[in-house]
Amino acid sequence: MAKLTSSLFLVLLLVLSMTAFLAQAAPFEQVGSKKIIQLNYYLIEITSGPNATLVSVAGIAGKLWAPNTFGTIFVGDNLLTEGPSTSSPKVGQVRGLVVVSSKDGSANYISSSITFTNREYNGSTLQVQGTFNRNSRQPSLLSIIGGTGKFEGAKGSAFLQTYSSSITMSITRIIYKIELYK
Repeated sequence: MAKLTSSLFLVLLLVLSMTAFLAQAAPFEQVGSKKIIQLNYYLIEITSGPNATLVSVAGIAGKLWAPNTFGTIFVGDNLLTEGPSTSSPKVGQVRGLVVVSSKDGSANYISSSITFTNREYNGSTLQVQGTFNRNSRQPSLLSIIGGTGKFEGAKGSAFLQTYSSSITMSITRIIYKIELYK
């Protein structure tokens, strides 16, 4: 169990540097006929303990289901906040899948749906997918492949990067900063 928790921490720390979003929406910028919106939020992920928000659900038989084990599948239901703290105002939820998709365990495929609950974007969603390289210190670039509500027909990019991580009382908390461009 300790080995799984430790491995899960490392994978989630480096794998999901994706799921933290922008703290404030920047003003609209007009580029040709397209509007560009920059959002900065933080994804709060808890990888262990009774309130875990990311858990392994499947993997290769006979192998440890861990963040760096090829074939391991995780599901997540993570908090999206304005700032890098659980006490920051909530702006939504990030729900989706993470699959360890490279044999060496360094790359993870991510597919997530971001549901906004803040006033400006309440009820709107963004769909994000792509590959996160957990061994890189650089932000990973993910694709925005659609949306609903105020983000209907959205296309663009999301940058995912680990903001911070901590282990307290057997709970691993990872915070990701996500920047979205529509």
